[in-house]
Amino acid sequence: MSRFTGYTKHAKMGVCAAALFALATPLANAENLIAAPAAPQDAAVIDASLNVPVPSGVASAIQTTFERDTIDPLLDVSEDSGANMIARIAYAQRVFEPVWTEQGVASLVEAASELSEHGIHMGADYADHIQTLSEQRFSAASSEARAEADIELTAAWLEMAELVSGGLVDEGEAVRSVSDAPARSELVVMLAEAGNGNAVETLELLAPRHVQYRMLQQELRRYNDITQQGGWQAIPELDDVVEPGDDALIIPALRERLIAEGYYSAGDFMERAVADFIVPDNSASVETVSAETDETADATTEPPEFDFDGWYTNYDEALVEAVEAFQRNHGLEVDGVLGPNTLEALNESVESKVERIETAMDFWRGQDMGERYVWANIPSYTVEGWADGQREISMKSIVGLPSRQTPVFSDEIEYAVANPRWYAPTSIVARDKLPRLQDDPSYAERNGYTIYDRESGNAVSAYNVDWTDPASASSYQFVQAPGAGNALGELKIIFPNQHAVYLHGTPSTYLFDRAERAFSSGCVRLEDPVRMAEWVAGGVNAPEAQELQDALATGDLERVNYETRTPVHLTYVTVTVDDEGRANFWRDIYNREGAYEAEDSVADLYDPDALNEAPDNIMASATHMTGASLNLMN
Repeated sequence: MSRFTGYTKHAKMGVCAAALFALATPLANAENLIAAPAAPQDAAVIDASLNVPVPSGVASAIQTTFERDTIDPLLDVSEDSGANMIARIAYAQRVFEPVWTEQGVASLVEAASELSEHGIHMGADYADHIQTLSEQRFSAASSEARAEADIELTAAWLEMAELVSGGLVDEGEAVRSVSDAPARSELVVMLAEAGNGNAVETLELLAPRHVQYRMLQQELRRYNDITQQGGWQAIPELDDVVEPGDDALIIPALRERLIAEGYYSAGDFMERAVADFIVPDNSASVETVSAETDETADATTEPPEFDFDGWYTNYDEALVEAVEAFQRNHGLEVDGVLGPNTLEALNESVESKVERIETAMDFWRGQDMGERYVWANIPSYTVEGWADGQREISMKSIVGLPSRQTPVFSDEIEYAVANPRWYAPTSIVARDKLPRLQDDPSYAERNGYTIYDRESGNAVSAYNVDWTDPASASSYQFVQAPGAGNALGELKIIFPNQHAVYLHGTPSTYLFDRAERAFSSGCVRLEDPVRMAEWVAGGVNAPEAQELQDALATGDLERVNYETRTPVHLTYVTVTVDDEGRANFWRDIYNREGAYEAEDSVADLYDPDALNEAPDNIMASATHMTGASLNLMN
């Protein structure tokens, strides 16, 4: 109890200081998006001479809860969550007056209903629970019950804030201390703002600010709308691949599938129907009279027989373009061919895609990428340079095999090496080099390797070693000289780490033409390592970039230290958003999400009866469109 006596003893003296503290917080200075806190509805009587609130009945009950140390069960948060400290400071600063006004409670109910906008689902009863607390806050018979409701409403806001932001604790956060304020002091002010009617706005301020999160949020709305409209149906399995120009019975199902996700327009299809079917039919049956023919001759021409079934099931150019756009946004070979991989991606359910978007949004909560950083995302096979919230550079990458996965971690880039030697790790020697040397010892010399005895340090001939002995992998060091065939290419970018992983080039540049590029032993190969190294330096004219260019020109091995260390983040995010604002869904190459294995991730099968009914529907629609067009012309 003595712990909280200090709060009460100094509360009156600190009221004015608390007001100044509120104005000095990061929220007031940086955001300025919310007005200064208004007085709560249960306003205390103000002593004009001392300007010190006299506690109300509810405030006294809240104070008693603090003094008896019974607040933890009401807050329902762990002591080390940061939320506990925020609540204690907030109530002490307001001399234990209630946080929640009627407007505040209404905004909290609204905030709870909008959590799904952030990909967070609290259950159907959550908003009802808050509504019940709001009624208790203002209608309960006793001050004690009103006080408990106010504290539980505070706990609800803190819980939402923690979920939306990804956590309320900074590293080194004080846990429970009478004297130490929370490291994120702006949250105390935000809590007061929420209580005054700005719960939605405060949570929005706490949400991740990264442009990827904001665009994912927009795409989440779009895919939720698709879900509300019934989603889409899976396309039946193929007996063979479907090439552009082919006729196939699955084409109507494909067309509907692409329309549902916005890759193909129903309006475009109707225009094609008019252009290819209705208009030719009408124009061919119009009477024409030629001056060069017999005026008494039959001037009508029978329309040519139209193969409607073939037309309706034809994999035409417009549909191919839509499939290619889909393939591009799903990390597939962009060839327009309907094969097993494309069909698998098409048949993923909209519910599964919503879940994957929400998982990607979760990644961005609590992420501090830095102002300027390198982002290497494994599933998308890309490495990008970001600065001030903008993507400034992007290139293809090659990542680790599923059996030699690229690790997920963050570090800082310290230096680059031009024309590097490659010291082959023992694991790679054992897996890759020994089998080749057993078949052909000349492999080492042909590929530029010098082999050293680790014990003596002397170079040895590959012909004098028994490569069938598994111990030889650890007994000898393989060093590959710089050059065109060097496994690291012409440059490597180093951020020392326990995984011995770094960014580098490769002589096998043809691999970048492939859609799926999980070929390495764990390191990340870059499509253009020199360009990335120059970006890290600050541009082609930066001193470090000039040093690298000079070294590359001479072929000399040279290490160049960066004056400024740049954060680098190796991540595993299977949904990103491109510059056009469209979600890109990448294959789960390491099977960390299991998206394609789960039965509920596959859409319901397309109804084959729709194929028999569709031509009549299309005919009717096309005829209607044609009639409307003719009426406009007349």
